[in-house]
Amino acid sequence: MLRTFFLILAVFSLAPHGASAHAQGALETAAEAASRFGPDVGRIAPALSVTDADGAPRTLESLMGEEGVVIYFNRSLDWCPICLRQTLELEPHTDAFADAGWPVVVLTYDTADTLGQVAERRGLSMTLLADPDSLSIDAFGVRDPIYSDPDHLAYGVPYPITFVIDREGVVVAKFWHEAGLGDQRGYATRITAEDVLTAVQSR
Repeated sequence: MLRTFFLILAVFSLAPHGASAHAQGALETAAEAASRFGPDVGRIAPALSVTDADGAPRTLESLMGEEGVVIYFNRSLDWCPICLRQTLELEPHTDAFADAGWPVVVLTYDTADTLGQVAERRGLSMTLLADPDSLSIDAFGVRDPIYSDPDHLAYGVPYPITFVIDREGVVVAKFWHEAGLGDQRGYATRITAEDVLTAVQSR
């Protein structure tokens, strides 16, 4: 029997004392919106249309381990320091994910060249996936809607979210981040590698 893991890093307890009901309602609405990003647990994951940092095409099947794969959708490893920090924190855990049968990858809208440069500069050995046209980001339905201006630097980025996908292509777990879209900085507080690793190890 599949066990499903959900994680919301709530900010409600961190809100300043006396925060207005309106502000609280806005955060709750943002949390609900974030939870709806991407396919629901139990659904088949969309196909991927990406390349790795070496420019090689990658499919969902090619990324799978014995149990499946963990995909971190992230904004950019080029200009987003929070995204880079999370990826650097994830890197030491990649062997543990792989040993559990769930290799972990990070997907951004950066180009393969950009990801290759970041990997070399930062000593990253994990698989980085490039989706510069946001094809897979859109296929998964995780594009951050706050950036609707095509001229904006962040146009096409995903809302940071993580999917655990089994060998059958079924989404068996889904993790997202602190409530808040775009200007509410929900992308700034990230789930930990330990939380996700513990979840997949206990399956």
